[in-house]
This record gives sequence, structure tokens and C-alpha cells, in this order.
Amino acid sequence: MKQSSFRYLGVFDLLLVGAFVAVFGVGAFTASVVVPAMALAGVAALVAGSVKSVSVGPLALSWRHFVALTYALFAVILPGSYLSSVLAGTASQAEVALFVVSSVGALSLLFFGYDVLRGGKHFDVDANVETVVGR
Repeated sequence: MKQSSFRYLGVFDLLLVGAFVAVFGVGAFTASVVVPAMALAGVAALVAGSVKSVSVGPLALSWRHFVALTYALFAVILPGSYLSSVLAGTASQAEVALFVVSSVGALSLLFFGYDVLRGGKHFDVDANVETVVGR
């Protein structure tokens, strides 16, 4: 996979968020953690596929940090949609099961993001963008 491919993931994700907000209104943005997490994941993926690094003051983040953030947010989205009802004790048996299964599945997304962050021992993403922001 190439680093620049994350641009397409980010655009697709942001289009999904836009469609969701268009159908359900701006209130959908505050109804749960899912829509804001998807929006932030889309922005992070778009940045990951567009720049080599971003520097703000002493902080420098490489594109790999943005990929890791993208996958961490994707990992939160599905279990996050069930979390409030599970914590409130109002979740059905099926919702609890989906929460558990999606939480276990989220571990694979977290692992993928972590592996890309540390240089891709198991999953190889080729850096092919040279743009640096903030230097």
C-alpha cells in the first residue's frame, strides 16, 4: 500500500460523514461519539496521505502518527456506538454481544495502526509523499 492511498480513505470517510449529517441533521454530530470520531478519522487519513510531516512549534508528527490516529479512531467507532447503553445497563443481550465482539475486532485495527506507526514490521506502507508542513 502507498501512503498517498490514505487520501482516498479520508475523502471517502468525510463523504460518509457529510451524507450522514445531511440525512440526520447537525444534531447527529453530537448524538454519540461515532460521527465526530469518523470526521476526525477522515481528516487524519487525509493528512496522512497528503504530507510527510506536520510541525507545530516543538511538536513534529509524521504521516505515520496520522495513520495510527486514523485506525485508533476507527477502532473506537463501532464499540463506541454501543458503549452508552452497555454502561447504562439498558443494552439488550445482542447489543452487549456486539459490543464485546466489536471491541475484540477493534484490537486488530489498533494493531494495524501501531504497526504502521513503528515502521511496518507486519504491514508495509510505502512513503511516497514529500510535502512537509510547518518547517
